[in-house]
Amino acid sequence: MSVVFRGGNIVTNEGVVHADLVVQGGQISGIGSGLAAKEVIDISGLTVFPGFVDLHAHLREPGREDTETIETGSRAGAKGGYTAVIAMPNTNPAQDNVPTIEFVRLQGQRAGLLEVIPSGCITMGREGKALAPMAELAKVGVKLFTDDGSGVQDPLLMRRAMEYSKELNVVLGQHCEVSSLTQGAVMHECGCSSDLGVPGWPSIAEELMVHRDIELARLT
Repeated sequence: MSVVFRGGNIVTNEGVVHADLVVQGGQISGIGSGLAAKEVIDISGLTVFPGFVDLHAHLREPGREDTETIETGSRAGAKGGYTAVIAMPNTNPAQDNVPTIEFVRLQGQRAGLLEVIPSGCITMGREGKALAPMAELAKVGVKLFTDDGSGVQDPLLMRRAMEYSKELNVVLGQHCEVSSLTQGAVMHECGCSSDLGVPGWPSIAEELMVHRDIELARLT
């Protein structure tokens, strides 16, 4: 079964082109003008993109299936035009070990709707106390390490993580927050928070962490 999507704006590596797009057997088989197929769908005025990649998805499985599962998250992603998502490691157990990484990947394959790419923790349990076995996780295909919503507070630990990431050719994702400056915060720190008498979240809490990690990156 072949289908021509006629007259759309197609985003390619070379830029946006106004053309027809042919899909045959579920795969794109050609881009051009005046193309023929058994079925023609007019998409004039619409834009065709390559599949999107979500670099920060909370799929919650294992451990929080009451809020989301890999299948439901995959379904939502596919409907939104995503062909791959990176699953954050804030699961229970956390994605700091090979069995959990393999479980997340397998559940994504079972759902079969898009590619689910598990990330790994920087620290064990995302607790910021000891490094996760980054080399072991990298061997099974983990390319992104992050503690997700928990910033790595210990500068020495983050330095070691950067050294390992360089050696392993993987990426680190940091949650930029000095947590001691944000305790109890419920809104951005500003005149409004003072007027309301509620704890504010100061911008410096993020800026200090960004500055620290830039300097650590230069060092390593």
